[in-house]
Amino acid sequence: MRWVFYTLLVANLVYLGWHLTADRLERTPLTSSSPPAAKGAEAGSASSLALLSEQPQPGKAALAAPSSSQAASCTVVGPWSDSDEARRARIQLRAAGLAGRIEPVRVEKDRLNWVYLPPFESRQRALEALNELQALGVDSFIVKEGDYANAISLGYFSSAESAEGLRTKMRNAGYPVFVRETAREVTEYWIYLPPSEDGGAALADFLVGNPQASRSQSQCPGNARWEG
Repeated sequence: MRWVFYTLLVANLVYLGWHLTADRLERTPLTSSSPPAAKGAEAGSASSLALLSEQPQPGKAALAAPSSSQAASCTVVGPWSDSDEARRARIQLRAAGLAGRIEPVRVEKDRLNWVYLPPFESRQRALEALNELQALGVDSFIVKEGDYANAISLGYFSSAESAEGLRTKMRNAGYPVFVRETAREVTEYWIYLPPSEDGGAALADFLVGNPQASRSQSQCPGNARWEG
């Protein structure tokens, strides 16, 4: 009977050991190729940030909003192409009892559509392309300096349709032609009258004697000093 007792004891020990091992396996997490939960949380945060970045930002909206107090409006007279002419005009206005301040203003004039081939890698290559174009009867020249040195100009057009027509024609012939809008920037000189002054009859008489000038309205310059 003793061997039966020992056999049962060994069997119980084996069963107990197997049960404990199985329990530990159930409690141990399996290794996976998928990212852990923390990475998933980070991805969710990134998605939320992307959505937030698409919403209007209060700071930017406040900066873009117009001021509640409107800036003063001034009567302006001009323009003149150089400061000496503007000073002579201001002397006339002063003699008529009108104070004024001369302000230079940068403006763009002569807006044109430029048709061109982009700059070549060398002057020699640009010359070869120029000769090829001129042999085909295409009016063109090489740009000699500046950001577009060694480009080939095919002309300036006031009409965007004309420029686009030439671009299409040249591209169909195999030339990578582009169109760029250009303008000449010049400085004009205007005389600003004080905010409370519209010029009245005195300004009307001045404009009769200076037909090249005109009257307009503009925001008054800051920290203005009016010379009467």
